Amino acid sequence: MLRRQRTDRDHIDSAQCSRPDHSSNLLGQQSDSSSALPTRCPGMAKGRLMRHAAGAVALLSLLSLALTGCGESSNPRAGGNGSAATATAAATATVTTAATATTAAATTPANTVATTPANTVAPPSPTGGAQPTTGTGVTGVTLAAAHPSYEVGAYYFSGWSHGQNNNINPLLTRTFAGSEPLTGWYDDTQQEVDQTVKQAADAGIGFFAFDWYDIALSSSQTDRTLNEALGFYLRSPQRPRLKFALMYVDQAPFIPVNGKLLTQEQWAGLVKTWIGYFKMPGYVQVGGKPLFIVFSPEHLLDIMGGPPNVRKALDYLRAQARAAGLPGVTVAVCATVAPHSNPGHTAEIVQSGYDVATGYNYHSLGKEKYRAVTPYDALVRENMGVWNRAPERMKLPYMPVVTSGWDQRYSIREQATAIIYGPRTPQKFACFAVQARHWIDTHPTETPAERIVMIFAWNEIGEGGAIIPTHQDSYAYANAVHTVFGGNGQAPVTPPDCQ
Repeated sequence: MLRRQRTDRDHIDSAQCSRPDHSSNLLGQQSDSSSALPTRCPGMAKGRLMRHAAGAVALLSLLSLALTGCGESSNPRAGGNGSAATATAAATATVTTAATATTAAATTPANTVATTPANTVAPPSPTGGAQPTTGTGVTGVTLAAAHPSYEVGAYYFSGWSHGQNNNINPLLTRTFAGSEPLTGWYDDTQQEVDQTVKQAADAGIGFFAFDWYDIALSSSQTDRTLNEALGFYLRSPQRPRLKFALMYVDQAPFIPVNGKLLTQEQWAGLVKTWIGYFKMPGYVQVGGKPLFIVFSPEHLLDIMGGPPNVRKALDYLRAQARAAGLPGVTVAVCATVAPHSNPGHTAEIVQSGYDVATGYNYHSLGKEKYRAVTPYDALVRENMGVWNRAPERMKLPYMPVVTSGWDQRYSIREQATAIIYGPRTPQKFACFAVQARHWIDTHPTETPAERIVMIFAWNEIGEGGAIIPTHQDSYAYANAVHTVFGGNGQAPVTPPDCQ
């Protein structure tokens, strides 16, 4: 995903700031005191809770007018790509040792599925019937699937363009050459997007959640193609096989900065654009309404001026959707609830009026250290902890997130402060996915009826969290999704080695 300048911060609690450009990099725990005022997201000033009262009142008034009908922008957003850092040979050299270790790990028996032919998905076995009963380490607990189907969403980052960007750089193309997708490094042609949609659909993935940017606010030429893959998807002959949703990436430079608030006209224009997508065939619905995901609740609070204004803005979105003939909108918030979270921060999110909670990725919630490998099992435990804390503390239905991997050695911007979990293998990922399925099965009142699980990510290659078929792993991670969640006529299966 698009990167930006990092700023050290405390752990976030009720906000998901762990984006390729929003990397969680401070490892200390946040104060339990609701009076604490930590800087919680990169680039976000501590003064978020000290907003200018006049500005907040002004926006509150504007949004009140907007709810009763305001002018709408007629300029839909489209296009975008990358960020502005420069790849250097020196940075590439710093990861040579790590890359060697990663390549060696990739040749272990755990990745033996790499012989799967390109553009096919090897059918998992068995295909239905009685499933293996495997333990969780607790006597009497099994991990067999309780339902015949689940809805799997995978986040999609469209930052892989032939145009100027720093996502495709010598670090990936040389040192980590094995991570190149079978479709190639780029996603800025119709053929490439057609192929990746087919791969995802064959793997039983139900929808892509496209990272969507308001590129009109960015002055960088490298951001012009950031929404490009969405356009190719919408024109793809493979589109009927895979649904889609939007995640609004509300971060600089795609939002007002320097304490400025989003205007009534700007919000109305965004809403009009999004509703155009909501009305398209194949848009994902939760609770019978289009699903819309907000990446950073923290930044939405910043640009709106506080929880009451966020609530009014979201109500305006729902009202405009109903006026356009839709039943409303289900608004999901990406939220990381840390072990020692600040209840005041959580309360702000709850007061903002979201319908559902989820996340983008979860990591760095333990005692991780820069450039030191933390066992992959720790990543699994950290994610499972959030699954339990989020619905309990936010009192919202929750869609669990599977952070398939997190290894910042793949990012040329993060060499000095890389957080690394490993080794990641398709088998470990499959068992991680089984745990998410089991969580849904055992928490029916805390998750939407659609039984949705979100996977980070289809193509976040620069963060070591991609499941797209690659030259190194072939279809191993896609096959794992197909095995665990089923789809395309296959029942969900629990791999026998998932204990």
